[in-house]
Amino acid sequence: MFRQNGAMDDAELLERFAANTLPAFPHEEHLHVVFAQSARADLAATIEFVRAGIQRMAAANGNPGAYHDTRTVAWVRIVDAAQAGFDGTFEEFLAAHPELRRRDLLDEHYT
Repeated sequence: MFRQNGAMDDAELLERFAANTLPAFPHEEHLHVVFAQSARADLAATIEFVRAGIQRMAAANGNPGAYHDTRTVAWVRIVDAAQAGFDGTFEEFLAAHPELRRRDLLDEHYT
């Protein structure tokens, strides 16, 4: 697989996410999965892909209750909307939307 600056390319990231073989899954990786999948599929398919992958990961880690559907769907919608008309890399996307790096961004809208 092609690696740029030691990072996974989008295809490898999506494969490893789907197979639940990522060594860690911090917030920025969540965003990257949504970014990469949104470039390949429509919103509904992206939501289902991300939903299933996070649920699988939570169950595999013995904590299926860790999954939060409202937050997952909201993040997918936010990234998908911000990505509309964008034609660049994930790093460029984050540079253009630094507010997305904030894990607590949704707390301004949800309690």
